[in-house]
Amino acid sequence: MLVFKRSKPLIHNIYRIMNQQEQIAQGSLRSSHRNTHAVIFKKPNQNDQARAIEFLSGICKDLVISQRINSSNVIGSSNRPNSVATYAEIPLKKGTFFVNSTSSKAEPGFLVFIPKSNPVFLKYNMSKREREMNKGQPTCYTLRMRISPEVYEGSVFVATLDGIAHSLLLEDIYVWRNQNIFDTHTFTKRREYMKDFVQHHWIPDVRLLGGITTEIMNPKSLDSLKDFVGVNDFTKVFLIPEVSGKRRFTFNLNESVAQIQSGYYGRKQEDKAVSEEKITLAKAVSEEKITFAKAVPDFILPDIYELFDVNGKSLNKACVQQLELSKMLKAKGSTNILVNIEYNDDFKRYEIISLREPNMLN
Repeated sequence: MLVFKRSKPLIHNIYRIMNQQEQIAQGSLRSSHRNTHAVIFKKPNQNDQARAIEFLSGICKDLVISQRINSSNVIGSSNRPNSVATYAEIPLKKGTFFVNSTSSKAEPGFLVFIPKSNPVFLKYNMSKREREMNKGQPTCYTLRMRISPEVYEGSVFVATLDGIAHSLLLEDIYVWRNQNIFDTHTFTKRREYMKDFVQHHWIPDVRLLGGITTEIMNPKSLDSLKDFVGVNDFTKVFLIPEVSGKRRFTFNLNESVAQIQSGYYGRKQEDKAVSEEKITLAKAVSEEKITFAKAVPDFILPDIYELFDVNGKSLNKACVQQLELSKMLKAKGSTNILVNIEYNDDFKRYEIISLREPNMLN
């Protein structure tokens, strides 16, 4: 059995490898070249993918990592709709939270280590384009890492894989050596497992990862939220609870910064009459005032429901991000759940707002 021990030659090799990582990521003095192209990841074989999904689904009760904070969770949002000070007022005073922020738009996923398989990265929170390409399956990539055999007994990390930034951020450990520590250990205790992993079970190797630089998340205290006041760039903020078994909260700052205005980069300008017609159609849809629908759960993606009207016509798919509503819907355990819905003008989609009693059909 391979066991990693901290000898002086090994530490020297680790520093050498980390120096190589920095040279590859930033460009060496000899070539002064920095690769800015997105990394093309390799798909795992079907057997490894199926085994990783089965292991993750069987040992983790909740596959939703982050819960988006919306205006209903914010106190005083009408007065200061997009200020960091507003988010600091959300009802988080009952426990301790840690803060992590990033300028990357990549979503976190699960890094799964199982016997007789390379590490498999699984991401369930996907864009519409990714869902269409994957046909309902999670995004899956296989990676190559220098990891001790003990980790492959069955471990699950929360990680963010960013192909554009060439980075892999290890954020948390949910399962360690076939034991679910997310439901039983606090975040601080899980950080001790992460420290043990870094010191005794992992050797960073950017070449083996195909140019991907691996980093460990360094969370800050909740007081660091004040540092975001005045930030003008896009920033994704995560609020990680200290207590075990709880989802983290997330919100974005300056989402409009990265949006491309119409007409840029050779985009064709829409005719004014066509644009006005689209606005009229959108208003007509919102004025139909459909207030309830049948929700059919997606058995692959968590907290995703397809909505149907009384005539069986599909309205759209809705994602439930409120924890209490998610629990209530799952408790129904039915394929046809009556729900109250509301049309969101910002997203041009219907959203589930609550359950509906069977006798309230009008």
